Formats: sequence, C-alpha cells, structure tokens
Amino acid sequence: MSIGVSGGLFGCETFIALGDDYTQQCTVLTTVYRDADKDGEGTPHDRLEWCGDPPPEYVTNTLDCNDGSDEVNTRASDDQCDGIDQDCDGKTDEDFPILDCQIFKSDTESCPGRTACEGEDVRCYALFFLDADGDGIGSTPRLVDEPGTCAPPPPPVGGGVWVQEGKDCDDTDPGVHPNAKELCDEVDQNCNGTVGRVYLRQTFSQSVLNTGAAEERWFSGTNSGFAQAVPGGGGCLAPEDDVTGTDDGSVVGVGLGTCVPPGTSGELESPNVDTTGALALMLVFHEWVDFTPAGMVGAPPTVTLSVQQGPARTTLLSLVKPGPTDGQPVPAWAEVERKLDVFTGPSTSLVWSYESGDAAGWGGYAIDDVLLVDEVCSDAP
Repeated sequence: MSIGVSGGLFGCETFIALGDDYTQQCTVLTTVYRDADKDGEGTPHDRLEWCGDPPPEYVTNTLDCNDGSDEVNTRASDDQCDGIDQDCDGKTDEDFPILDCQIFKSDTESCPGRTACEGEDVRCYALFFLDADGDGIGSTPRLVDEPGTCAPPPPPVGGGVWVQEGKDCDDTDPGVHPNAKELCDEVDQNCNGTVGRVYLRQTFSQSVLNTGAAEERWFSGTNSGFAQAVPGGGGCLAPEDDVTGTDDGSVVGVGLGTCVPPGTSGELESPNVDTTGALALMLVFHEWVDFTPAGMVGAPPTVTLSVQQGPARTTLLSLVKPGPTDGQPVPAWAEVERKLDVFTGPSTSLVWSYESGDAAGWGGYAIDDVLLVDEVCSDAP
C-alpha cells in the first residue's frame, strides 16, 4: 500500500492516497502517532499526517514514553523496583511500597528501618525519630544515609536526640507521649486521639438527689426507693452499715436499702450531659451489692443500667445478680467499668432501674463515684 500526501487538489482541499486505486478527500489533516505496542498510547517520534480515522497501530496522542512495551503507559502503576518509569511521569518506582524492615546487628540484636528502592535493589535504611523534649519518644522521622547500618544520624541541629520510637503527638512537652498517664484535663497525654474530657463526675458526699441546680440534680422521683444517706443503724438501712470507704473517703452513696418492700420498682437518673463529638465514652462507677440471703423464696431483685437519649432508652447490662460470685464473694464496693461506643449526643443521661422482685429481706444496692469520660483518666495534679 502506498501512502501519499498532497495539497491543492480541488481548490483548497487536500488528499491522502490509500493505494493506487483509492483516494479520500478532506479539508483538515490529522497528525497520528505510531502505537507499536498497541497499548492505546503513541510515541511522538513516529508520526503521519492523516485524513480520517487513524490507520491500524496509530493513535492521536503522544502519551507513551516506551512504545516497545505495552506495560509502559500512563495507566500503569510504577510499583516495581526495576528502575523503569512505568507510568511515563519522569520518575521511576515512586509507587514502590515503603515497608518496615529490620537491620540485624547480630543474631539477637536488630534495629527498625524502612525500605527504599535503588535501581533494581530493595535496601533497608535504619529509621530514627527526633526527640526534642527528652521523653524518650520522638516525632520527626529520619532515615540514615547508608543502608544496612544501625548507626544513628549526626547529632540534630538545634538540640534533641535521635531515638527509635516515634508517635509522640507533642514533642515539646515531656509529659505527652504514647506511654503517658492520661489526665482528666482535656489534653491528650497518651496520644490516642482523645483528651480525657469529663462529661459527668459525681460523688454523693454532696446532696444532689432531687435537689440543686438542674445540671447537677440526680432525679429519683417520689417513692422510688433510692435514698442518699450515711450508713447507720435501725431497721431500714440505706445503704448497708458495713460498707467500706469509696474514692472520696466517704461511705455515702445513693442506693436501695432493706426498707424497699417486695414488688416495687424505681429508677435513678443522672443529669443530662452533652457528649457530642466524643469518639467513645467510658463509664466508671462503684457499686455496693449486698446479696439476697441464701434460701430466700421468690424472685430476687434486679438492677439494670441504661442510657437515655431523648425519648430513646437502651439497656446496657444487669448489675445485680441473685447471689455471690467468684469475683465478689462477700458484700463490698466494687468498680464497674463500661465502654459506651455509640452513645454520644446533646442530651445523654444514665439511668439505674430496679425491680425488687417478691423476695423479702434482700440486702440492698448502692452506687457512688460516677465518672463519664471519653477515656479512663486521672485527676490532674
């Protein structure tokens, strides 16, 4: 087949001859480029002026940087450590994955590193972090200049030391690092993304049951059975008189004593709090359980804990079992810890509910030291 290009035939028209017995007339010629490897992308170094659709093995683009390989084109991923620019962006192996690696100094000693591609070889470079605040954990990464050695980089300009543990979220404060103790001060000491924010904190050494400001009031309703009192003598204990001290040094709690008659029910609700934006919630509180005496006839009492959000109430767990357990063989204060993953919003409260059953003479139940936070934390010094 002969290919020819001419101009001026039929006035201002041009034509290309497609063999001895056929011509196609056109007014605009298109430049087409050879696509020898048939990957849909052409090379700028082999072109034709063409009339009509491109002939076989020709395209109208010049994207290919290697027309001898259909694995090299702008759609390819440059993730092979081979020194070849697979995606024609002027760089080589930039998509090759950076992986963690180990450099062994001996049979028992090694240091962490990161991989890097050099030509067709994968090398491991020791990884260090700049520790500017001296807490032993750094933040700014640095690879050493030579592969295969655990020797640290030169001393940092401006102070600090090189360490091999990173993930410090504030390298200006030695009290903030992944191993730090989280404080209830809205600062992320342990670098886990939460800040020790306190949404609800209550010890019952203060009078808050059905009294005080709305944002502090714990509501139990009329004749609910819940009472706030120091343990004492008498036939109606609220709660029992043999409890031990709780975190605030007091034995005051809100609870149900032996004065709660069979067949009754009631509930205790915390103030509403706004937990919007919390990644998770942790509830910690102390409970006192004095078990129903052995041999008691009838249904034992039950106490459940729920979360109230507007009109919706979700039961979390039953808190009182009919009898002693291996974890709590005798009546005593015990700590309860519960993670609340999804209960966040502008109007959230906690509800303790009880059904006393029909057994007479049950021992009673009380709570104290309630803490609702985005993670378990300690008071700031």
